[in-house]
Amino acid sequence: MFSNFQRLPAELRLQIWREAMPRSIGNPLYFYKEGCWESRRLTEGDNGYDHINEDNNLEMQFYHDRLEPLNVKVPLYFASHDSRELALEWIAGEGLETRIGDENQPTSFTRQFDPHSSIFYVPQPKWYQFNTEPFNRLFAEDLRHKNVSCSAPLFTRLALPCEVLLEDLDALPELFHFYYAFDEIFILLGAQSDGTWHALKDINPQEVWELETVGLKWPILHWDPDSGSFHWGRSEGNISEYPLFDKLQEVSSKLSEELLRSRQQRFEIIPAVVVRK
Repeated sequence: MFSNFQRLPAELRLQIWREAMPRSIGNPLYFYKEGCWESRRLTEGDNGYDHINEDNNLEMQFYHDRLEPLNVKVPLYFASHDSRELALEWIAGEGLETRIGDENQPTSFTRQFDPHSSIFYVPQPKWYQFNTEPFNRLFAEDLRHKNVSCSAPLFTRLALPCEVLLEDLDALPELFHFYYAFDEIFILLGAQSDGTWHALKDINPQEVWELETVGLKWPILHWDPDSGSFHWGRSEGNISEYPLFDKLQEVSSKLSEELLRSRQQRFEIIPAVVVRK
């Protein structure tokens, strides 16, 4: 900051600080990690509780609070007293938690995964592990030979690299064994930072990556429960020229069977890119 900044009128200094504040956090990705599936004992207040046979009261569920929180950098919190006050307003408005640090650990700002709005991201190398983890957990030593029910995770928004579909057309239909609550699937076609495009394998949980769909002209696949089929929407030009058109056509026919079986009312497959913030 230039040396005469403090001589500026207070109103002008505050306006400059406001202009320098980060923009609102959009749709950040929360990365999959192993170890979120765990069992618990149902209590009398839980749906499905068996009052007669206690052996039937073991349930496996996904503990989303075990996912790594989003770490957000707010440099203006440390710049001056004036900027800190404005930064605190911004932090509160973004729903961030402030973890006051000490001489060994600096102050940090985090946002926990919200299953009702956050986007759950599975990198391509971890897709198989993600898809099979609940099945493998059921056969772990502590649950083997026991009656265990399984509830779907609460989150409904999933992002995955397009390579997952290119390698396995059954990837999405297979989700419905354990992950049957999804209603939005984002197919990521690339990642951008500092004006440069990167392969999705280059993105990592230590950085903030936001999903971007604004301005994209690629079509969206909408599920129509009345007709029991998918329809294309948000498209310009020839839909068949869309890079994943043939793949998604095949996937949609496989998915229709699962969506009809689960009586899903809403489901969309949306192309997107991610941008590093």
